[in-house]
Amino acid sequence: MPHRYQVIEKIAFSLVCLSAALCSSFIAYENSPDLQNAVKATKSMNWVADYSAVCVSPTTTPCEQFPGD
Repeated sequence: MPHRYQVIEKIAFSLVCLSAALCSSFIAYENSPDLQNAVKATKSMNWVADYSAVCVSPTTTPCEQFPGD
C-alpha cells in the first residue's frame, strides 16, 4: 500500500474513533441525570478560570480573595 493511502487510512481511523468517543459520551450524558447535574455544576464554577489565571503570580496575596481548601 502506498504511503499516501496509509496516512489517509490513519486519519480516517482517527476520525472514526473520535466520533465513537463523542457518541458514547453523548449517550452517557443523556442517560445519566447525575452526569447532567455534574456538568451543570461545573459550568456554574466560573471562578476557577479566574483563580488559575490570577494565582500564577509570584506574590502570595492575590489568591486570598478566592475560596480555597
